[in-house]
Amino acid sequence: MNTDPFLDPCIDLYALHLLRAVAKHRGFTAAAEACGMSQSALTRQVQGIERRLGIKVFERTTRSVTITEPGAVLLRETAAIPNILSGAMRRIREEYLGGRREIRIGISRSLALAHIPGIFHAQRRLQPEVKVIVSQPGTAELIRRVSTADLDLAILTRPAALPANVTLTHTMTYPFSVLTASSSAAPPSASLRDFRAWAVSQSWLLPPPSSRSRELIDHWAHAQKIHLQPAMELENFDLMIQLASMGMGAAFIPRRSLASFPRKRLVRLVPPPVDLSRELIVVSPSHSAAPEHLTRFVAGILFS
Repeated sequence: MNTDPFLDPCIDLYALHLLRAVAKHRGFTAAAEACGMSQSALTRQVQGIERRLGIKVFERTTRSVTITEPGAVLLRETAAIPNILSGAMRRIREEYLGGRREIRIGISRSLALAHIPGIFHAQRRLQPEVKVIVSQPGTAELIRRVSTADLDLAILTRPAALPANVTLTHTMTYPFSVLTASSSAAPPSASLRDFRAWAVSQSWLLPPPSSRSRELIDHWAHAQKIHLQPAMELENFDLMIQLASMGMGAAFIPRRSLASFPRKRLVRLVPPPVDLSRELIVVSPSHSAAPEHLTRFVAGILFS
């Protein structure tokens, strides 16, 4: 092993690619097949990389391959490098070689359909030649993909914290209301005491516990000493509105999300006795300046 690896760490993109393949496939056989080489050749390559680095990246037994603590640090801290290089080459193709411009955007599953027009309303008019690629992973995956430059930007409910390599560009605050079927009984008054008694009798349609929206709702309910008993847990506010309109339960929804629901006579909005709201944010990678077509896309979003 190298006794002073900091003098010459000797690792390149190809070496990182091989290490990531082994980590991804959790073994040398599948990783070697994915890399188009023999298992013995891959093993020799990884052993050579480990010698040059001065660390063991993997612990190997006859049955398993596990990543070591320093190996995990190496792969975690270099996770953005392949995407940064890919992004740089994409930008060169777009700006200097006549390639079609692209925007890779991630949108939280908790965004209601009513938010979509505000996000995309200006894109078709201002730059219809730009290809937009949309994905909807979970919140943690959205942040990871932005932090590793796999996404150009993401729109999601503001988490408790953001990593240092993610830049927050815009925020939008949306208040919540309680939605029930119009045929259901409403709280007898707007007082907190009456709301507490009414809430106990409701079947609640709530976001899943792992979501930021659910964290906000639970924190609010705990602070107001309101008991919420979930009958269903759903990621999608549009589906909650549909189910609430059928009398399946009560739901906290961002008020704006009701705008795209066509049968408003079937539902009733109940103002919570104490304000509850969430922030939607737009985030992007911190590693470089955004290209003009991405800046124009963000400028065209209706932040209201």
